[in-house]
Amino acid sequence: MIKHIVLLTWKPETTKTEIDAVSQGLARLPEDIPEIVSYHFGPDAKLYRGNADYALVAEFHSEADLKTYVTHPSHQRFMKEVASPILDTFQSVQFETP
Repeated sequence: MIKHIVLLTWKPETTKTEIDAVSQGLARLPEDIPEIVSYHFGPDAKLYRGNADYALVAEFHSEADLKTYVTHPSHQRFMKEVASPILDTFQSVQFETP
């Protein structure tokens, strides 16, 4: 299994409505991308200073499935139309799990 963790920081002028649109868009992706095994995401709970604004944790059976997800037209459209316009910084990490 491959875990894919993404940390997003929004531009300062980002609104709650725009962040809600990110959550709604992400919620629709598993319907279009069957390679997603598990998918959890949401805004930071603000428990610690310095955290990212939003996180996503996804799981895939293989690196190939992760690549399918990243290049899938629905994911690409979501990134271009919803996430990228409000995105300030983006970090990700992937690691294998048993």
